Amino acid sequence: MRRLEGVVARRAAWSIGAQAISSTSNFILTLSILAIANRREFATFSFGITTYMLVSQLARSASALPLMILYSDHREKEPHSEHQAAVGVAVLVGLISAVALLGLAALASRGRAQLLILGLAIPLLLFQDAARHLSFSRSEPQVAAFSDGLWLALQVAGSLAAWWLGWATVPVLITIWAASGAVAGLVAGARLGVAPLLSGSVGWLRTHRALSGKLMFEFVVNSGSFYLLLYGLAFLAGIEELGRLRAAQTLIGPVIVVLLAGNALGLPESVRIRRDRTRLRRLCLILSAGLAAAAVAWGVALYAVLPVIGPELFASSWETARPLIPMLTVFAAAVGVSTGAASGLRALKGNAWILGGRALSGGLALLIGLPLCKQIGAGGVLIALAGTESLFAAAAWARLARQPEGGPDGDRVLEPFLPV
Repeated sequence: MRRLEGVVARRAAWSIGAQAISSTSNFILTLSILAIANRREFATFSFGITTYMLVSQLARSASALPLMILYSDHREKEPHSEHQAAVGVAVLVGLISAVALLGLAALASRGRAQLLILGLAIPLLLFQDAARHLSFSRSEPQVAAFSDGLWLALQVAGSLAAWWLGWATVPVLITIWAASGAVAGLVAGARLGVAPLLSGSVGWLRTHRALSGKLMFEFVVNSGSFYLLLYGLAFLAGIEELGRLRAAQTLIGPVIVVLLAGNALGLPESVRIRRDRTRLRRLCLILSAGLAAAAVAWGVALYAVLPVIGPELFASSWETARPLIPMLTVFAAAVGVSTGAASGLRALKGNAWILGGRALSGGLALLIGLPLCKQIGAGGVLIALAGTESLFAAAAWARLARQPEGGPDGDRVLEPFLPV
């Protein structure tokens, strides 16, 4: 048992490290662009990077998450063709997105270079993302950490060289970032021995359409309500309130990294022990408690030290962002609690229930948040998000607690999702 716990702990460390490195790369790019871009350039960059994040999340829902759910507990022969077809789905999404971005670049009057660079790079960037998630499924998170680390190292080295030579423009920095990610993806694919099987991608989607469809619809439901709240905040309360919320989110950024890492770790580990309900609930409880504790610890510390470090480091934003930290911390802690329960439910074929719960909580957040944000600004959005996420977390844990006991024999919980 101790040996098994040690293995899980090592995988957890690699998973958290990979997520931290990946988020750091995007954060450095954003800060670098913000330092040199004018408002028009930064607006174009924001559109491009938002498109990349949206497309990557859709690709994960279509291929990476189903891959981890279906194959994280394979102990013997690896389903290599399935892996290559799943990676091919991500690259296919990237190719479709590339056509759209290149079309926009041809029509754009300004910022054409940014859209052109991202359009050319996005298939390879999605390949890197698919490869890193495949490494989680194969219990090799060190491959993801190495790939993300290589991306960050190449990006930092290239960016520093560009600054030193006086070549640091928005297109140059984006090119360095994208090229670094492309190289990191190719290296990860070589280490895993996997290449995108585009000819099998449509067949893979058809075979797993039930699971992939639910996961993609769940992503649309979750993200749709969140982004509608943000756009509603800007429209009803003013763009300054949206800026306050973004500033607070940036300050609490390390917690977001931990939450993302917890999600990447929780799902495959839950799938591996899904036949032992006692161990599964224990793992999910530890994950929820750890993530919530990390969120609360960072939020309390941040709120306490901001008056000391804020005037020096965040002179223009800390005073308006600080009042939002407590409710943002509650929201982050609730996300941590729900992450553990959701990981267990996904392992037990609970995706349909999660989808329904997310649709309900997202709609409720809109009903509460839009009127509140008109009255009290960004705080209203956070009250709605924290309240509905807490309700979802409580319901998810109640659902997981009611799951019947199962054993290694005769547990056919994933059978409807497995290929014939």
